[in-house]
Amino acid sequence: MNGKLFFNPGRRLSSTLVSLLKRSSTDSCVSTDVYYSENLTEGGSPNPVELKGSGQVVSDPKTKAKKQNPFFCSKMAFGVLGIVILALILTATLITYFTLSKSTSRRPHILLLLADDLGWGDVGWHSSEIKTPTLSKLAKEGVRFNHFYTQPICTASRAALLTGRYPFKLGLQGSRPILAGSRSSLPLDERLFSQDLKRVGYRTHLVGKWHLGFEAVEYTPVSRGFDTFTGFYNGMQDYYHHTTSGFDTIDNVGGYDMRRDVMDKDGVPHVDNMLWNANGTHNNIIFTNEAIRIIREHVTDYKGEPLFLMMSYPNPHTPIQVPEKFVEANSHIRNPIRRKYAGLVSSMDDSVKQILEELKSAKLLDETLILFLSDNGGAYMGHSTEVPTGSTNFPLRGMKGSLWEGGNRVPAFINGPGIPKEKIMDEVIHITDVYPSLMKMLDIDINKDNLDGTDLSPLFQMEEDSKTRKNYFIYDIDPVYRQAGIRKDNWKLIVGNSSLRQMNHWFPPLVENESRSSFEVMNISTFLNEAFRQIKIYHNSRFCKSIKCFFPIELDHEVQLFDLQKDEYEFNNVAGEHANVVEDLVGILNKEMEAMIPPVNLLQKGNARANPHLFNGTWHPWMTIT
Repeated sequence: MNGKLFFNPGRRLSSTLVSLLKRSSTDSCVSTDVYYSENLTEGGSPNPVELKGSGQVVSDPKTKAKKQNPFFCSKMAFGVLGIVILALILTATLITYFTLSKSTSRRPHILLLLADDLGWGDVGWHSSEIKTPTLSKLAKEGVRFNHFYTQPICTASRAALLTGRYPFKLGLQGSRPILAGSRSSLPLDERLFSQDLKRVGYRTHLVGKWHLGFEAVEYTPVSRGFDTFTGFYNGMQDYYHHTTSGFDTIDNVGGYDMRRDVMDKDGVPHVDNMLWNANGTHNNIIFTNEAIRIIREHVTDYKGEPLFLMMSYPNPHTPIQVPEKFVEANSHIRNPIRRKYAGLVSSMDDSVKQILEELKSAKLLDETLILFLSDNGGAYMGHSTEVPTGSTNFPLRGMKGSLWEGGNRVPAFINGPGIPKEKIMDEVIHITDVYPSLMKMLDIDINKDNLDGTDLSPLFQMEEDSKTRKNYFIYDIDPVYRQAGIRKDNWKLIVGNSSLRQMNHWFPPLVENESRSSFEVMNISTFLNEAFRQIKIYHNSRFCKSIKCFFPIELDHEVQLFDLQKDEYEFNNVAGEHANVVEDLVGILNKEMEAMIPPVNLLQKGNARANPHLFNGTWHPWMTIT
């Protein structure tokens, strides 16, 4: 363990005892110096200890109490009475040691903030016109990650975050989310870091969006390491009425999806508590109030235990529905589409502000590690046919769903105890690195040898001599859309069909009167038709574990190489000038593909048994695992 976040109780125990032994054999009466342990509680404030016989309460770790002790006088040396007194002192010291050890070994609370489809150019610390005062302050006061990478779409990123593994090894690769009612969940044999946290005593809570499958109770959050889950199972919903409907359901069937699931004390999951009274209330209000409730309950009922609160916001994913006050707060943005989108970002920022205030009121904030990230890049186009969402990843190229930087490089930071102040991290970090890094920082042995992520906890703490990470990561490997991407050092390679849905533009913020896309971008209907065509081709072909199956290698436009150190905005394809680099990166992709499993997320429209009409109009687990 790095030792920056936590202290080692009893560090000076042995030296203190030695000093006491020496003092017991002096030739004259002396002051007995009894030191309070130098080790602080996690928040930095030691528990006050009254030094026996002195009448003095010590609250400063460097404070010592002095009192003339007539027993320690000349001629006593190691007499019987001296031995008795020494034994008493030793006993008291050991009791103090074990008490302090227990009180200071508690791990920090964790607040994980996950935004949904937040673009690189949509946050204040990236010079956006969208003001995010709360998040920007946290980012500035902590460590900002300048090269934090995720997967190109929500389901895949959530899987990578919670498992530390590449989604192409889980069957969840590609720019295809899990659709409502489909059997394409995160495999049950994968352990999540929420389960590791729960194992060592954390109270674990998920608020917001799940989107990793719910075909059976065993796939739901409370069966995967969370004590409670308040939110929705699916990937998107109406912010006010909490229904999921549209292209991603069974024959456009809609269902209500707002619940509070719990795991009871006997380890039995309960998933039938639908929050019907939430209908008509904006998600932002529901989720913020739930976070505040969890914090207050924790202080009352679980004060001695660490808290893990994961806020999985739907903001600013479509549909762009936001309380008017947050739109008005962005009146300085002249484009009305961008202004409304900014309101959804601002409402998330306001939610974080309220949660921080509650943590501060509960005296938990100084003991809380805060990690913020978006699940993927911003979506320039939403589910409507022609109207942009208002998001931007500019000046990065591309958008959500693509292998370009704009689809995978996201705003992120870490803040809290043991984290340096006001630093910018330029090292490359991938979303799979979060799991092993957090576990190391928390001194939790995860014993999981199939991780793709690397322990980068020294980087999180800005230790300059860290040489811990491997020098590449995989953007994605998708045999359905026949595309793959890898970054090694400064080199980035994209192979295959990189232009699906024509996501390869640079999308700047909307100008004042712009109301329709000025770029040739597929609407959702055309995109789905193309996606289903690709899926049909995949079904009719042999499952292949070689990059050569993805594209005709002789076509230059199917191989794109960029030097991101010189060209971070991906203007210049230099594949023809660096054939050796292309060969090296293709070789790594082929090696990684040996562990790929066939994708299960193939945009199935849903199992008829999952129809909400069968569950009182709600989305609900519909299968039983035997």
